[in-house]
Amino acid sequence: MTPKYKISEEIARWSVETYFRQHTELKWWVAFTNPTAGPWKKIVAKDTAGLNVEIHRFQREEERPDLVLVNDDLRIIVIVEAKDYLEKLVTKSQMEKSVRVIEDMSKVFLAISHINWGERAKYRIIPSFLWMCKDAARALDEDSTAKKCYESFSSIKQSLLNIVVTADESENLAPLFIFDGKLLVDPNQI
Repeated sequence: MTPKYKISEEIARWSVETYFRQHTELKWWVAFTNPTAGPWKKIVAKDTAGLNVEIHRFQREEERPDLVLVNDDLRIIVIVEAKDYLEKLVTKSQMEKSVRVIEDMSKVFLAISHINWGERAKYRIIPSFLWMCKDAARALDEDSTAKKCYESFSSIKQSLLNIVVTADESENLAPLFIFDGKLLVDPNQI
């Protein structure tokens, strides 16, 4: 379905956050989000009581990812770089920046020694890209394009979890999760 409106990167990212907040049974939580005029300064972790505790603070001009998702049951951290549409994501300058952010943040997560981060410093880190696709039937083709572009700029060869936001018949936004070129029923199939 092609929506009658144009989606911004902010709305695409927000729709994915909302998906995870609505699907608590999947046990993913947001460790960081980079909204416009939002709480972009800190990364949080869940403490033993399930409350968010600051574990890292960004410097004013430090590059930040758009979203960081964590699943403690799967022992996975997903670092997400987002753009509104694939065309903007796969430009040379944007992909260079995105790869740099993902690789730099991976090092940060592996080095955090905060008590509430603990074992998470040993979790598997998965790079991810998020964008809106007007035609869900094209999502796998767009995933392939994003993967090829990522591989041409990254020195670290690993699987991507791409999140492609689409609209249903009622124009409700919903994420599709694509891992290793395969469409997943839910992100826990990684």
